[in-house]
Amino acid sequence: MKPEQVNAFFKLMDLRYGRRPSIIPTNLDYPDWYELFQRKPLVDALLDRLQHHCITIRIEGPSLRVPDNDPQPQGAPTARE
Repeated sequence: MKPEQVNAFFKLMDLRYGRRPSIIPTNLDYPDWYELFQRKPLVDALLDRLQHHCITIRIEGPSLRVPDNDPQPQGAPTARE
């Protein structure tokens, strides 16, 4: 991420902390945020705030996306039906 993007994200999360709920969908575990943002002190502060009033929901299992080679889910009507 570009430094200005990182700064904007951290500023947004700081402004929302304790004032508004936030939903952050991600496929990254918390330790992976350090590599993404490359700024350990800011990630430490962010994770501290997020985990303070946080409910983390981890969903595991196969992807529900339709494979690229099968554009129609099984049993889905075609355009002609």
